[in-house]
Amino acid sequence: MLEALGSVLEDQDMEPLDIVVCGAMVLLMRGMVRRPTRDIDGLGFVEESDGELVLRKPVLSAKLSEAIERVGNLYGEGRHWLSMAATVLHDDTSLPPGIIMESDARRFGDRLTVRLCSRRHMVFLKLWGALNRGEPDIGDLIEMEVSEQEAYEAAAWCLEQDREALPKLKSVLEVIGHGDLAEKL
Repeated sequence: MLEALGSVLEDQDMEPLDIVVCGAMVLLMRGMVRRPTRDIDGLGFVEESDGELVLRKPVLSAKLSEAIERVGNLYGEGRHWLSMAATVLHDDTSLPPGIIMESDARRFGDRLTVRLCSRRHMVFLKLWGALNRGEPDIGDLIEMEVSEQEAYEAAAWCLEQDREALPKLKSVLEVIGHGDLAEKL
């Protein structure tokens, strides 16, 4: 579907799209989990500002929305196969540092770059998701076999976002196999 979207962007002479994605599809594409999912979670658009790459909350043009829907209809997935629901993280948190630079950029034609969040950042985002949603994020963290160091770094980031989350964070850490770490927080 990403190949098809890249082709549509080229065929319609649209602006290049550089997007960071997260969520279960990234975990599947990286071989970290086996849980099926139907959508790709867009986290933001990468833009250049003053010579640096920055992640912006995406605003979909009508033309881009039509292209996404066209591809979704072609594959029987509808218009929500490329979801922008994860952009709520721009409102709720300061995104983890280095998220663009540590991502794995993949090209789909000349106009579509998709950056898969790194494992480290997926642990951060999945732990945040577990605090706010529970499952399936907790299950993903268990299947990823998150190390104590990964859990510690992610927990520290989560606490920077919300100190009030500490009791829930301790519970999640215990469930994912890091009860000792939970006691140290």
